[in-house]
Amino acid sequence: MTERYLNPGIIVCLLFIGLLTGCAGINTYTEAPRVSLASIEPKDMTLLEQRYGIRLRIMNPNDAALPVAGLSYGLEINDREFAYGVSRQAVEIPAFGEALLDVEVVSNLLNVMQQIQKMSGESRDSLSYRLTGKISLANRLGSLPFDYSGNLSYLPTGKPAPETEN
Repeated sequence: MTERYLNPGIIVCLLFIGLLTGCAGINTYTEAPRVSLASIEPKDMTLLEQRYGIRLRIMNPNDAALPVAGLSYGLEINDREFAYGVSRQAVEIPAFGEALLDVEVVSNLLNVMQQIQKMSGESRDSLSYRLTGKISLANRLGSLPFDYSGNLSYLPTGKPAPETEN
């Protein structure tokens, strides 16, 4: 009985071809998407939990479309955790484009009370915020992190003014 062995050179070539084929379908994103807060409004208030609707502006600085499958995020106001949320809303953000995404965040009574306590006695014309999280991509492993800080300025009428960046 004759035994047949594969040539090690052939095995290396097959592995290399498989690696190239596997990587051909993966887009590389050189920059993280920029996710900022476009608006926030109260939705549902109970004694222990508050829900807010927020609109996120997601900007894609890359030369390939971002097929967003979902995201998780947290919102800090004045350097304190305020709310958090997840969304499995899918959206495709074109290369060098942007999209608005309406999602919800949940806050609890303790977070709201800490914000009120911190702001009592202070005279402020703006609130600083930080939005962090990660975007999961459709049909791809891994996720893209984001971290964005900004200010929400208030006019004398109490209405938010245009946002300024940090």
